[in-house]
Amino acid sequence: MNKESKIIRMILSGLSVTSFSISAGVYIWQLYKTASNMPVFIMLSVFLILPAIMISRQNSRTAAEKAKAQSEFLSNMSHEIRTPLNGLIGLNHMMMLNIDKVEQAQQKEQVKDWIQKSYGTANYLLALVNDVLDVSKLQAGKVDLVMEPVMLETMLDAVWSMQHDNIVNRGVGFTIKKEISIPCIETDETRIKQVLMNIVGNAAKFTPAGGQITLSVSQRRIDKSRVEMRYCCEDTGIGMSEEFVEKIFELFSQEQNTLSGEVKGTGLGMPLSRLIVESMGGKILVESKVGQGSIFTVVIPSAIAEGTPDYRKQMSRSSGCPGTKKKPGGGKRIRILLAEDNELNWEILLEILTERGFQVVHAENGQQAVRIFKESTPGEFDIILMDMQMPVMDGCSASKKIRELDRPDAKTIPIFACTANTFKEDRDRAMESGMDEFLSKPIDVNILLEKLSFISGKEDSYT
Repeated sequence: MNKESKIIRMILSGLSVTSFSISAGVYIWQLYKTASNMPVFIMLSVFLILPAIMISRQNSRTAAEKAKAQSEFLSNMSHEIRTPLNGLIGLNHMMMLNIDKVEQAQQKEQVKDWIQKSYGTANYLLALVNDVLDVSKLQAGKVDLVMEPVMLETMLDAVWSMQHDNIVNRGVGFTIKKEISIPCIETDETRIKQVLMNIVGNAAKFTPAGGQITLSVSQRRIDKSRVEMRYCCEDTGIGMSEEFVEKIFELFSQEQNTLSGEVKGTGLGMPLSRLIVESMGGKILVESKVGQGSIFTVVIPSAIAEGTPDYRKQMSRSSGCPGTKKKPGGGKRIRILLAEDNELNWEILLEILTERGFQVVHAENGQQAVRIFKESTPGEFDIILMDMQMPVMDGCSASKKIRELDRPDAKTIPIFACTANTFKEDRDRAMESGMDEFLSKPIDVNILLEKLSFISGKEDSYT
């Protein structure tokens, strides 16, 4: 076999660029030393150098695009974070300047308005941070899915409650249609809510007064153990151009047109929704026409739940506002052991819970929480709210110590993790230490009170 044939065989065999280049270079040099092979040398040199140049250009272009995308990401994030922060700082400054004037009726209403705006801005920043972290994790393949039995009626009622006022106050109609034959499925309720809130929230922003938003939920049986869930949100809003529909799932994509006016967003909601849906084995489809509205359809295969946990049955049957000021449990005040080292956090929780009629005992760290519980009489505490990251002894270690105590309520008292550590490994670590529930910070007070209202019905568990 001559040298030219060997080089061709190397190309066809798909050897690595490095080994191919070294070997080919040796052969080319040998050809160069033979004057009779000069034409072959020139041809092979061009043949080898051209792909190398193309690869180099492609790598440079990819690196440039990556750098540009990163720069745009940081620029967008800087704008999206600094703008509401500027408003938040300004609102706090105005409240401090006018705190002594709140006795005046007009000024009192003004301060109330500033507080409401401050609260809304803080929630926006929290949602933005959560979205950025979620997108980063999902893109890296670190998907945190917690598959649990979910009552569909309860989940959809929650979506209705969270979005109803926002939509109706805009002068838009909101309807949820349900065709559900299998009431309980295995899914990640938090993630499904997140997707539906993104889609319905977008519909609310881009549907003018007098319009209509309809969320339809239906099922199709796949086999004995699985069902295909279909969530369809249809609105009569301003719609989208065909060009924008093609890139709606790209990060920070926002359509600029005369119809959207001042409506703005982060451009993270829809990319995040698609990543979540695809991580659950589903797909999300979009149809839209400018001036006519949009239809978002989410299709996700889900396992049929074998049973319904008592907690979710209780929540689905519950009525009225949880956490009301009435003394829970027919007169007995629920006693809570709160383990939290951050002074501001425990002061806020202490004030909220006390105002709601709960009795609260505070522990500054895990070691103190174990001591207080150990020295209490059996049944004295109804629940423990445990921060995970504390000095002296962390929450997980404290929970293990409490579960190991030789007393009747040590194994059964509910322990809720209250933590800023929100990754799946943190949740797993909390559950392995003996905790029962996981509440991420900033704590949603309504969710906390809802869970505590369930505990209030178990006052005689340890007596």
